[in-house]
Amino acid sequence: MGIGAYAVEISNPDRIVFPDAGFSKADVVAYYERAAPLMMPHLMGRPLTLQRFPRGIGAKGFMQKNAAKHFPSFIERVPVVHQERETIYPVVHDAMGLRYLANQGTVTFHIWTTRARALDRPDHIVFDLDPPRGDPAAARTAARDVRTLLQELGLASAVCATGSQGYHVLFPVRPELDLVAIGLFCRRVAELLARRHPERLTTEFRKKNRRGRVFIDWLRNRHGQTVACPWSLRPRPGAPFVAPLTWDELATTPPDLHRLPDVEARLRRGDPYANLEPADLTAARDHVARATAGFDLKPFDRFRS
Repeated sequence: MGIGAYAVEISNPDRIVFPDAGFSKADVVAYYERAAPLMMPHLMGRPLTLQRFPRGIGAKGFMQKNAAKHFPSFIERVPVVHQERETIYPVVHDAMGLRYLANQGTVTFHIWTTRARALDRPDHIVFDLDPPRGDPAAARTAARDVRTLLQELGLASAVCATGSQGYHVLFPVRPELDLVAIGLFCRRVAELLARRHPERLTTEFRKKNRRGRVFIDWLRNRHGQTVACPWSLRPRPGAPFVAPLTWDELATTPPDLHRLPDVEARLRRGDPYANLEPADLTAARDHVARATAGFDLKPFDRFRS
């Protein structure tokens, strides 16, 4: 089968992917084809972890990091060694690759904050705000808190409804600093926020220690970590997607408001992230380092914390 065939053929197009809403694989592939113009700038060139549901979200799915041997040549393979183990990540560069992986049963595309050509140099920062279950208002307040601190640091940001329970605050950066430096910066920002608003924000990784507060997940900005790509569908009832918002929309937009049929209306609004210039973090890093100089930032191990 050649590239042209991949561009037009959908296997099992009538297979139901979202049982509650009746959306089929053909609907999912069509969604990604339509979203591709605004989604690809976020996605292309990045190592991907694919959240696949070959039999639909009503059956058990799985997370796939290694590119399958049968993936065609237009899906790039990028080897990454982490803790002495090599993973061969898939990378796409155009809408054809996006369509192919959607046809493989991918519902959600999880992206690195780095591109494959510069695996240790992030060009994207994201804070994932995880509220107590059923409390989107707390997540909205947390998103505004993050935005306010970033503004104080001279950094403009965008916000996404995650299609799940919370929001992402994100912004592009110049790919000049390595993952260690970016990770430390993000941790300092999160710790500063948690100390500024201790009654509602926390950096506690374990849920039992959060005590009803919103978790500021800065860990997405470390080596090998991923985040659901803007415009990506989520494997939840109704087929919600990660929806870029304007800050004015945040107050009236639940995290899972936007669903697969809404994509045309959302695309017409554009993507606020696209209007942001990649930030120079020099001054912001210095400011945050001074503000957190007395903090006890012990080495973090998510498996021991």
